[in-house]
Amino acid sequence: MSSRSAWQPRLSDQNHGSVYERLAQAMRESVAARELAPGDRMPSHREIATQLGIATATVSKAYSRLIDEGLLSAVHGSGTFVSDFAQPAQRDAVIDLSMNVPPPNLGMGLLSRSLARIPQAFTGQSLARYTDLAGHERHREAFARWLTWQGVQASRDTVLLSHGAQHAISLALLAASGPGATVCTEAVTYSGALTAMRLNRQTVQPVAVDRYGMLPAALDRALGAAVRTTQARPIVYVTPTLHNPTGATMSPARRAEIVRVCREHDAVIIEDDVYSLFRPRGTVPLQSLAPERTWYVNSFSKSLSPSLRLGVLVIPKGEGEQVRLGLEASTAAVSPIIAELVAGWIADGTVGNVGLAMRAEAEERLQVAERVIGNCIERLPESGFHVWLPMERASAQQVLVEAARAGVLVTAPSTLETEREPERSGIRLCLGAASPEQLERALQALATVLVRARPA
Repeated sequence: MSSRSAWQPRLSDQNHGSVYERLAQAMRESVAARELAPGDRMPSHREIATQLGIATATVSKAYSRLIDEGLLSAVHGSGTFVSDFAQPAQRDAVIDLSMNVPPPNLGMGLLSRSLARIPQAFTGQSLARYTDLAGHERHREAFARWLTWQGVQASRDTVLLSHGAQHAISLALLAASGPGATVCTEAVTYSGALTAMRLNRQTVQPVAVDRYGMLPAALDRALGAAVRTTQARPIVYVTPTLHNPTGATMSPARRAEIVRVCREHDAVIIEDDVYSLFRPRGTVPLQSLAPERTWYVNSFSKSLSPSLRLGVLVIPKGEGEQVRLGLEASTAAVSPIIAELVAGWIADGTVGNVGLAMRAEAEERLQVAERVIGNCIERLPESGFHVWLPMERASAQQVLVEAARAGVLVTAPSTLETEREPERSGIRLCLGAASPEQLERALQALATVLVRARPA
């Protein structure tokens, strides 16, 4: 074993889970990128905690996770070391399939021309003042029109601008019911939403799913139990279109059933519709079926670029006061410059044109995934940039580690799980960030890993 490595402690940007999960993911990435080699001694728990300003117990939890995965080994009296088998592929670059982002689709020429138009929309005096917390009136009007085209019941007065979908979800969770509430959500779901629920000290209640998403009967049981055990109004956080991570999309009948169950129990709905770009024809948002109880979330991260950090939250009528308190406590207003940029792209057709290109690109990448690892995909989504490989949790952990050894990063199962170490879990593969050549190479490597890791 070597002396202590030169690894600099950090938290991963590719993981929106808890602090210990982000620390563990950073170590996985460093092994995959050959920043950490087999036999390297890891920094002590206290050293990492001091450098990152986190609790020693948090570091211990991350180390325990990676020891369980076999990536690290603890030697009594000597320290913690990178395991001998944790040797990544001999490649110059690691291929990242862990972050769910779309392919690059905004050319620099378009960006330059669009930015050049922005000064015409402002005066020096207007830029010297803070805008309304909910966003500038004309921007809210523009985004309300964009949402109306998608079937959402939205107006300037019910639309609030946020710093991305994550911010909108956090606001909705706080304002819709608050601490102590039970949040019913899919058994595996978006890691950022789970983190917000746990920080709010809300009880996370997993709900079983099938090929059409959340099961109404299972939701009925979960909400019934929540109503009996707490006085706080229950919340249903749900992604009806291209659910993250399973890719399930609710049929029109399933959407109506979910709304019916929520009405019976007087539950709040938080609808995460960031993949509305990929919603099939003939389906509508839950918000259009139950506007009186639905907090609707969308953003431009999946349809334009994650760098915009611009989201929208449509609130039920009469809920403005509570959510404005949440805005005041959490942030200043969204940048009017970014909002103007996107509003211009809505007006000139850029958003629609990019959407068409994105859907075509998604279909091509899904075809590659089906060709290379189709036997491992239980249900291929109709569109979008992620696929789900369901399997036993132990197998999923093995795939995570062996994929890193093969030079491919995948989403850590623990970041998506509502329960601690469930028997069943899976691997999410994000198809958007890699180039077509990288995607082909990564999927071929994963095909070999999956043959070894999954039981026959």
